[in-house]
Amino acid sequence: MMKSSTSHQKNILNTVICVLPDNRPVTSLQLVEEFEKCPTNFQPINKTYDQDQDADLWREKLLIGKRTTRYLCQSKSEGLPGYIVETLKIINEKEIIPEGFSQLTRTADTEQKAWRKKQLVYRLTKKSSAKQAVTDIILCSRMRQAPDGFTLAGDINGILVCFKKSPVPHRPSPSIPSRNINDLEKTIENLKLQVNCNNALFQSQDYEYVQLSSSYKLSPKRAAPKPLMYSTGTMYVHTDVEGVPFLLNPGLKQYNTHVPIKYDVTGVQLQYDFQLERQVLCTTKSQNDQVTNPFFQ
Repeated sequence: MMKSSTSHQKNILNTVICVLPDNRPVTSLQLVEEFEKCPTNFQPINKTYDQDQDADLWREKLLIGKRTTRYLCQSKSEGLPGYIVETLKIINEKEIIPEGFSQLTRTADTEQKAWRKKQLVYRLTKKSSAKQAVTDIILCSRMRQAPDGFTLAGDINGILVCFKKSPVPHRPSPSIPSRNINDLEKTIENLKLQVNCNNALFQSQDYEYVQLSSSYKLSPKRAAPKPLMYSTGTMYVHTDVEGVPFLLNPGLKQYNTHVPIKYDVTGVQLQYDFQLERQVLCTTKSQNDQVTNPFFQ
C-alpha cells in the first residue's frame, strides 16, 4: 500500500513537470540511429509535433531489408560547460558550414554517417554573453510553416525542423553605491589612521613585553629541595627526618608521672662464675694445640 502511494505521487509529479514549460536553454545535440539508445541526459525527438508520427529524419523507403533511421536528441544539461545553443540552420550536404556553426557527422550510438542529403548545424555561444537561446526543438511532418512562437530552420527529407528561442536571464550585477570623492578620501584616511594606531599599539605591547622579560628572573631565590633517595642494602639512605633531634613534645610534660623502681641494684656487687660457658667451650674445643683459649688458662 505504501509503495503504491509513493508510485502514484511520482506519476503525478512527472505529469506536472511534463506539463510545465521548460525554458532552459538547449546545451547539446546528438543524432542516433535508434532512439531507445539515446545518450544519458538526452531526450529523443521521436514523434512529430503536428501528427504524432515517427520523426525519422532519414526517411528512406525500403520494401525489403532493415530500414535506416535517424533521430535527433537534445539535452539541457550536457555539452560544453558554460555554452548554449543559440540558433539552428539546415544546409545541403555539400554546402560549406557557416562560420561559428558546428555539425553532427556521426550517430552517437552506432558511429554511422549522420545525414544523406541535408544536415542540421547549430551555433554555440557563451551563456554569460547570450541574449537569446534555443529552448525547444520540434519536428513537423504535415505543416509547411513553423507554428506560432517557433522559427523555421529548414526541412530535412520532408520534415520541418523548428525551434523556439527565449531570452536568456542574467542576474544583474550588484550596484555600487555612489559616493562623493571627498567622502571616499576621508574614509581611506580614516582607515590609514586606524591601521597606524593598531601598529603603534602592537609595537608598544611588544616593547613592554621585552622590558618585562629582561627584568624577569627565571631562577628562584630559594634553593630547590633535595630529591628523595631510596636504596637497599648498606647504601646510604636519605630521609626527611635526617638531622631532626628526637625530643619529647613539651606539651606532654604535664602528663609526666613517677614510675616506681622495682629493683634497686645500686651498691650491689654482682658475681658470675661463667661455668656454663666453660662447659660449652669444652665441647667445641679446637684440636689445634697452638690455639689457646682464655677460659682454660
